[in-house]
Amino acid sequence: MTTNLHILVLAAGASTRLGQPKQLVRWGEKTLLEKSCETAISIENQGITVVLGASCEVINPAIEHLPVRTVFNENWALGMGTTIACGIASLPPDADAVLLLLCDQPFVSLGLLKDLVEKWQQHPSHIVASAYGGSYGPPAIFGKECFDGLLALQGQQGAKKLMGQYTNKLLLVDFPEGLFDIDTPADLGRLPPETFET
Repeated sequence: MTTNLHILVLAAGASTRLGQPKQLVRWGEKTLLEKSCETAISIENQGITVVLGASCEVINPAIEHLPVRTVFNENWALGMGTTIACGIASLPPDADAVLLLLCDQPFVSLGLLKDLVEKWQQHPSHIVASAYGGSYGPPAIFGKECFDGLLALQGQQGAKKLMGQYTNKLLLVDFPEGLFDIDTPADLGRLPPETFET
């Protein structure tokens, strides 16, 4: 595992459709954000940044015990694009690539991240993304040559916009469970009941 791959956990949204911070939703004994961070730590024990925004004063204490760095996106209300750009701006100068990880995809596993990293290491000039629902998206790895494009994202623009611009350099790893994320109370009801804690 190269130490020059930095992981950004994107956790700045307000979860308006859910009605509570999705970052703090408990699944089993951990919150969704804790699970995302711990999965990232399992593959990279340094170089992990969590980008916070809405409700940061209550979310940050939930991960203070973890070896991650946090940055605050003061423009979080303008959309995901600003959160990605904020995270990219915070990367150390020696970062060769970044893995973008969302906190509301509960089925992201260590195995998936290993597959993404392995494919990126084999093809470092490519974008490596997850494939689900007949499309693609995060978790995804972008090389340094994409940093300017990620910095330029605005508003609701996500990293998928950049992927679409580089389809000739886009490699995919199957992640059918990526189609499921936590946006609404109905989504919470679809989490496995044996591990979901209200």
